[in-house]
Amino acid sequence: MVGLNEHLVMLVADIRPKLATVAIVDLNGRFLSRAQISVTSDPEKTIAKIVESMLRMKQNHPQRSFEGVGIALPGRVDSATRRLRFAPNLGWPDFDIKEAFEKGPGMAVEMDNAANACLLAETWFGGIDGVRNAVLVTISEGVGTGILCNGQLLYGNCGMAGEFGHICLDTNRPLCGCGARGCWEVFASLNAALRYYAESKPQVMARAIEDLLRLASEEDAKAIAALTKQAEYIGQGLRVITAALAPEVILIAGDIVAAWGRLAPVIENAFAQSILSGWKPRFIPTHEAEVDRLRGAAILVLQRRSSNGEATGAKRMPRRAVPAKKKSLVKGAGRRVAVLST
Repeated sequence: MVGLNEHLVMLVADIRPKLATVAIVDLNGRFLSRAQISVTSDPEKTIAKIVESMLRMKQNHPQRSFEGVGIALPGRVDSATRRLRFAPNLGWPDFDIKEAFEKGPGMAVEMDNAANACLLAETWFGGIDGVRNAVLVTISEGVGTGILCNGQLLYGNCGMAGEFGHICLDTNRPLCGCGARGCWEVFASLNAALRYYAESKPQVMARAIEDLLRLASEEDAKAIAALTKQAEYIGQGLRVITAALAPEVILIAGDIVAAWGRLAPVIENAFAQSILSGWKPRFIPTHEAEVDRLRGAAILVLQRRSSNGEATGAKRMPRRAVPAKKKSLVKGAGRRVAVLST
């Protein structure tokens, strides 16, 4: 008889190296509107287009109360300055993203790494209730990780904790976007899988991971071999994560979960070759990674704003526990009721 107040909503954006998704999300994680914007090397022009889309969405929903703007980014956000600190696959110069967004919709803006946003969404809407130590790995243009340690997101100094994608596996191998050679993401990312396929000199080109997954579903041997090689490297990298953090659960997010039935045994076999003490975490695929990033961006707005508007930092609130605000976040049967933060 009690539900979250769907009248309160957040404007959110998931920015990736080539494409950004803009949406309105309510407190229950439902989407009222969604649009996609091309991302270029010019952050000012790209953000201007995203802001324009946000303002248009806001105008189309005058009956809603907008609580803020949440942004999921393909890189690390400095916890102190709130500026994008490290995003090698995005290729943007130093730019005040937060200020650019705040000038547009005129609302407070919260930003975080896309893997952290996905992990937040999983703690609120996913199936890891009761889990206090977990790692979420996003397999996209790069490889990102979000870390849940003793029930809280782990950020580290300058927000840089969790860059397992840039741990070196082989210094003699391909150059990574970060400037080093042989990083895990040059072997395990979606771009790596496409590279493996192209190197096999196929008769049919695969320009995007969706093409490669489709070819694999059609039993194309070279597509299957490329995805299998990527999965083997994913498993190798997960060994590093497990040795360093010993999580209860490792969640995998990204387009490859569409082929999880085929790739999971490969990942687990590569992982199992050198596990410590015979123990291993549970591997859980997360579906609809884009949805998780957008929902996580919305949760950022709720998580980091207390009743007086102060930031609450990296503290994670339990699923569906939201801050007390002047506007009730929960509605009951026939009347609205307030909920105290925990």
